[in-house]
Amino acid sequence: MSRVLKTEAIVFKKNSLLNKDVIITFLTQELGKVRVLAKGIKKITSRRLPHVQTGNLLKIVIHKNNDRFFLSETQLISSFSQIKNDPTKINYLYYFLFVLEKILPEDQKEDLIYVITKHYLVDLAKNIFTKDKLVSYLNKVLIKLGYLHKGRSFNELNFFIQEIINEKIPPLII
Repeated sequence: MSRVLKTEAIVFKKNSLLNKDVIITFLTQELGKVRVLAKGIKKITSRRLPHVQTGNLLKIVIHKNNDRFFLSETQLISSFSQIKNDPTKINYLYYFLFVLEKILPEDQKEDLIYVITKHYLVDLAKNIFTKDKLVSYLNKVLIKLGYLHKGRSFNELNFFIQEIINEKIPPLII
């Protein structure tokens, strides 16, 4: 049985497979974090490939078949080019998305986390951004997910997150 879903999504990461296929991890409005197979996306004629860059906000159409999601269509809402033109903002973007991708469970709707992430991207793109703002957003996410009861400093957060995910976080280069 196939089920089609049209939703807004933020690209977390993509993993290339053999042939012309890619597995893309999205944070969607409807399903939370979801891994989607994009068949043939690396073909030279694919119009979807330029859209699925890390940190992009998209409208996507996916369908579920035999417990696997497949990407049908993409439409770019925003590439947040103001972020991608600034090396410091790129570091903040990748750090935040790396943490979210690691701590969020798959296929579990997280409305508030989606909204916070979207606000984070808009804030990062439009404003002067500091490490303190990053810490504020990370604290919000971890509090909403139930990992924390009160905010922590960057170093405390970094150590705490590494304990949760049991993995070293790539350093934040500023």
